[in-house]
Amino acid sequence: MATRDTLAAKAAASTSAANLFAIARDAFEAPADMAYAKELLSSAAFTGDAGAKAALDKVAGDAMFTKDFVALAIGYQAMGDAAKAKEMLGQGADFAMDGSEKVAVGMGQWLALGDSAAAAKALAGALKEVSVTEELYGLAAVVAELNDAALFGQIIDKIKTKCGRAGDFARLAKMVAAGDKTKGVEIINEGAAKYSSPADLITLSGAMNEIDPAAADGLYAKALDSAKDFTALMQVLAAAAGNPAFAKAVLAKGGALATSTDELIQLADACATAGDTASAAEMLDKAEEAVGNLFDMRKVVDAVDKHFASDAVRVERVKGKLVKREANQAKYTELQNEEGKCTTIKQFINLSDRIMAELEDAAYAGKVLGLAETQMRAEGGFHFARFKSLILGVDRLGDKEWLGKLLDESVANASDFVWFREIVLTCATEMKDAEYGKARARTYAEARALGDSAYDYTKMAETVQTALGDSALAAKLLGDAATRAKDHYALAHTAKLYRDIGDNAAANALFAKAAAACASGDQCVQLASRLKAYELPASEIVPLMDSCGGQLASTNDKLRWAEGVADLLLDGAWADKAYTAISASFSSDTDKKRLELSRQMRMGYRFFGPGVQAH
Repeated sequence: MATRDTLAAKAAASTSAANLFAIARDAFEAPADMAYAKELLSSAAFTGDAGAKAALDKVAGDAMFTKDFVALAIGYQAMGDAAKAKEMLGQGADFAMDGSEKVAVGMGQWLALGDSAAAAKALAGALKEVSVTEELYGLAAVVAELNDAALFGQIIDKIKTKCGRAGDFARLAKMVAAGDKTKGVEIINEGAAKYSSPADLITLSGAMNEIDPAAADGLYAKALDSAKDFTALMQVLAAAAGNPAFAKAVLAKGGALATSTDELIQLADACATAGDTASAAEMLDKAEEAVGNLFDMRKVVDAVDKHFASDAVRVERVKGKLVKREANQAKYTELQNEEGKCTTIKQFINLSDRIMAELEDAAYAGKVLGLAETQMRAEGGFHFARFKSLILGVDRLGDKEWLGKLLDESVANASDFVWFREIVLTCATEMKDAEYGKARARTYAEARALGDSAYDYTKMAETVQTALGDSALAAKLLGDAATRAKDHYALAHTAKLYRDIGDNAAANALFAKAAAACASGDQCVQLASRLKAYELPASEIVPLMDSCGGQLASTNDKLRWAEGVADLLLDGAWADKAYTAISASFSSDTDKKRLELSRQMRMGYRFFGPGVQAH
């Protein structure tokens, strides 16, 4: 392979025009640099050689290949023989068989004769047959000199079809941007749309930074967003060198992604190198919390000595932990052996509790709980019924961030109110940190989207009252339920809940509405049955039933009301009053007999009057 770099020394040492022509001819081979060939053949060393013309004529007599004829054309033109140069190009065109040879003819038109129109025409024809990427780049370089925007665009489009990596788009964009920065930016963005891994986006961001630094910020941000694991993030961080603001954003995300002591120490080192002492301290705090074994603890101590040797409190703390780990190494070994025997979720959770009880090592206990979580997720989908034991284990551990994530996921998956209620009650009544648990329970209850059914609101009111004892919030929810209650069932249920929280006035008003909502004898009896089940005293049920019966129209409904309520109350006096009140509605002999039979069955000897005694 001949290039300017490899040919320059030979050209400088050349002593004859024939040798220079041979070197210039070598420059036609891939990767072709025909401009360098012209430079050699136009040099004083060639044109000033008395034997130059004879050397050209000798080669012309034996020439058989297109590139030979093009080189000759350039040489004759340099010697001032335009006619001979044109003749050589004509013969070269006749011999041109493939795309690369046709490109050479087009370039010869430009380099030898300076005929941009003929060169463009020849190169346009050659483009159809050129498919090698490097040849397309060479063709683009020549066409750029011709200022033929249309042909240049066609070449760029063809090169794009060859772009199989982000780096290919970056190379093309930089070449195009030399003449059209806007177009170069467009090509970078095309590559970013096609290749979105962190490494690819970093490659494209770097190219964009060379073309238009202002536009690079968006791609750097996209690269950062695409980094979903620590390894990818470190690739992004490496690319952030020289961009302090972006590096700071990368490190901030790193703190959220890193989980192991090693990863967090890497971030601490990077923060310290960037001069961000506060962030370095934060990363080392997290690294200290994530320690899972003696070796991790030693690494933390080394990192603290390296970056915070003057922080006496920190140095003393981590070295104290190291001493404790070394002193309890036998216990750690024992527990790690137990860890290897764990096969069930329950065993992992129990081991975590034991670690906290015997070693007070939250990091190690958390690691074991993490294994339990991994196994839970592998065994099936997320459901609070399955994850409750883990959630309570994490609560005992005291890791609020992890606990919050699990609770949030539980609520997000609780489409059934039964399980939502269980989550709220667990938060409010079973958490080790009762204040935290109640705060979570309140947040979930207040954020829960409710439907338009009265029962959606009564269920939430019951949950709030049971979990939080918040009568004010429960009353608000019951008020919302009351506005949505349409039948005696919903009205009575809402009233009962008002009574449960001590608001008898609101309860009584809704019980009255429930009675008013009864449009049949059956509904009156249903309401009476429900009121009795609520353990309302008869003294409160009676006026509601009197109201119910008073709004009935048909004899069937009235009789059903009197019979049903009498059977529930077992109050002869009320039954007597009820039958007397409806008797005027029964006018036919048949209806009267039916009424009297019903009255007799429910009143017994009282039916025959106060003077008759039972025997």
